[in-house]
Amino acid sequence: MRRIFANNHLLNMKAIQTLILLVLFHVQALGFGPEKNNKEYNVLVLHSYHQGLEWTDSITSGILSVFDNRSDINLVFEYLDTKRNYNEEYKLALKNIYKVKAKQIPFKAIIASDNAAFDFLMEYGNEFYPDIPVLYCGVNNLDTKKLKDYPNFYGFGERADHYGTISSIRKIFPNRKNVLIINDNTLTGQSIKTELEKVKHYFDEDLNFEIVSEFTLEDIQKRVSTLDDSYVIYLLVFNRDMNNKFISYRNGINKIKENTKVPIFGSWDFYLDKGLFGGKITSGYDQGKHAATLALKVIYGSFTKDIPQFEYLDNTYMFDYEQMIDFDISAIDLPKGSMIINQPNDRDLILKISIISVIVLTIIIFSLLIWLKLKQNRAKVLTRLVSEKTSELNKTNTELKQAITDKDKFFSILAHDLRGSIGVILGISTLLNDEDFKSDPEEDEHLEKDLLHVATQTNALLEDLFYWGVNQSKEGPTIENSEFDINNILLDTCKTFKINLGNISFKTNLEEDLMVNTDKNICKFILRNIVQNAIKFSHDNATVTVSSFAKNDDVCISVHDHGIGMSREVVDSIYQKSPIRKEGLSGQKTTGMGLCTVIDYLKIIHGDLQIKSKEGEGSTFTIIFKGNNNTFPK
Repeated sequence: MRRIFANNHLLNMKAIQTLILLVLFHVQALGFGPEKNNKEYNVLVLHSYHQGLEWTDSITSGILSVFDNRSDINLVFEYLDTKRNYNEEYKLALKNIYKVKAKQIPFKAIIASDNAAFDFLMEYGNEFYPDIPVLYCGVNNLDTKKLKDYPNFYGFGERADHYGTISSIRKIFPNRKNVLIINDNTLTGQSIKTELEKVKHYFDEDLNFEIVSEFTLEDIQKRVSTLDDSYVIYLLVFNRDMNNKFISYRNGINKIKENTKVPIFGSWDFYLDKGLFGGKITSGYDQGKHAATLALKVIYGSFTKDIPQFEYLDNTYMFDYEQMIDFDISAIDLPKGSMIINQPNDRDLILKISIISVIVLTIIIFSLLIWLKLKQNRAKVLTRLVSEKTSELNKTNTELKQAITDKDKFFSILAHDLRGSIGVILGISTLLNDEDFKSDPEEDEHLEKDLLHVATQTNALLEDLFYWGVNQSKEGPTIENSEFDINNILLDTCKTFKINLGNISFKTNLEEDLMVNTDKNICKFILRNIVQNAIKFSHDNATVTVSSFAKNDDVCISVHDHGIGMSREVVDSIYQKSPIRKEGLSGQKTTGMGLCTVIDYLKIIHGDLQIKSKEGEGSTFTIIFKGNNNTFPK
């Protein structure tokens, strides 16, 4: 009996386990279990130096710019700290530490910055991280023959352009014939000295070079304090003195700057904005960005073996505007193609543009008011004449009154919106003209964007006025047909509005070679209104989708937004030429007559506008260019 009971008990337990497994299977199938195919990738970033070192942090910024907003990638940062620790005992300790660490996390790719990390992975990579691709950057004096034995190594070398920097010294300061070169005796310093010796002899006839490698910080301060106006300083590696005392980039150049009045040149971006005059600059940000881009290709499978294992990145002439002012150097004295940092914005130009804009807008408003007054006087005369005519004229009188009402409303709205734009420009102009007003580059950028935004809105209002006025005139618009690809007009329109998109993005789906035969300027006006309307009523972070396609003999343009949508009443008011006016979600001004005018012009050029919209779900505007003159891809 006990054996039978035990067997039954086992059968019951197995049945319960089977039932649980079936339930779990169905729960997962219904979407309540773990998600499938939701992969995450680990990427090791191995830095040669320490966090807080400007060069290292600059490379990190470049890496992060590529991996930003990628939730499927986990970046693991490690720092070998070889600027401050570099003896054999420390190297052995690093080996033991990373031998243990390598077992903890499986990596999809490794990004190595600078020589120490590169050499470490060459020596221990096959043991610690077998077959994992290594994307390197910032490596100096690499013997590319070594890469044949490391087929999983790809990346970019760091090459200071000493020739370019010394050439800029000779061009900018032709009367300064003495160059004091400060370069420590670390492994990096010795490597840089080797690079320098390869180009220094090109300038021996024009310049006298003095290299200081064995020094204390106090020695350097004393030496630079004796330099006269025949000297410049070329600052290379300045991280450790002869007593093995570490010197940060900022502290090093500050100590030099405090004790000399001669210009300081360099070839790395970590000295920029700290007192460096400039030079042919190597960018750590670019090094990190390019290495991270290669890592992405490895991770997502688009990496191909035809990518070279080694490349150099281009350097750029960069100079500090504040240092240029101190040494009375203008932009014309710099090498061609130079970038200038810390250059102030031209406030005078902004102020002039603002004043001219105010004057032009004021003239336009007064002209509109005079024109409106003349139209009102003429309307009164017509009203008296209509009252004396037949019933047919009475009907015409009613229509005319409605037209006048629409015009009055239109110009009242326009005057109100233009007044608002002028108010913004006057406010900014007054602020910029205030002697006590001080701003930083970020505030100046905001002011420039505000001015550009107001100017764009005002231009749109005036363009609506122009096309509305032309259509309302007795002669009507003049049509000048020509054959062109409608996609070119559409892409130009999207490009124009990118400056005012904010957080809204464009998505285009264009069928190639859609040729239409109609008036190009009218097409530009129609497309601008439709695209602008989609932007106005789209929520933040939304996407406006622009499509083009052929349908029978027609060419169609579809603009779809995910905005607030419209009720049937609002849509009908557009077709009935009595639009219900609404401001954009970001407060953009509108006359409300743009879409009505679009419909009028489409009728003139034998086109059509179809509107599909639902409140809360967005709108789709489809423009149809009809006719047998359109041509499409075969």
